[in-house]
Amino acid sequence: MNGEELVANVRAERETELGRLGSEKAVVAATGAQLETSPVLSAAARLLDGGADTLAAWTDEVEHEAARAAFTDAGGSLADHRDAILGIDDDASADGDVPYVVDELRTAERTPERVAAGLVALPLVADRLLLQVINFLVNEGVRSGADTVREARSDLQAMPEDAADLLDDVCDDDGDWVTAQQAATDAIGTAYDEYAERLEEMGLDPKPVC
Repeated sequence: MNGEELVANVRAERETELGRLGSEKAVVAATGAQLETSPVLSAAARLLDGGADTLAAWTDEVEHEAARAAFTDAGGSLADHRDAILGIDDDASADGDVPYVVDELRTAERTPERVAAGLVALPLVADRLLLQVINFLVNEGVRSGADTVREARSDLQAMPEDAADLLDDVCDDDGDWVTAQQAATDAIGTAYDEYAERLEEMGLDPKPVC
């Protein structure tokens, strides 16, 4: 396996979950059906904030130089975009419980798992939520805010491909590849579990209506 194959495998294995995470129900699940600008922005900010904090912690722990640099850069980017999103609305806040996917990221212990979970899975999950945040802001007429979120989404979309090259450096054997891919698919699965759980609590079906 190589990094490109791992990213492709993760996308394929979690295609259904990622599709649903990018549905119109995404902001409903993320906000508990509080479909107003500040709760929607807060949900996005919490995800980016949790990711930024996790990557910053890994930066202090990892010995692999390229991985450390990647965690530093990605964590800084997530923090910058968090701040920009919070700047769209004075009432938005990153406070509150972190999303389940962030808790799952924090279970990764080895560098290959952290690269796959933090730089492949997390951006794939966040990309889906931000898509619906953009749509929400456009519908609300907050077009400058939508542009701000588009910039964040664009950076997130580049992360998995960049991580593919890094995975080629940090994975030394078949075991590394297997555990790295599992870490990424588990993280996406956890994000979907939270999405489905929250919708079901509101009496909504997480599956698309055909």
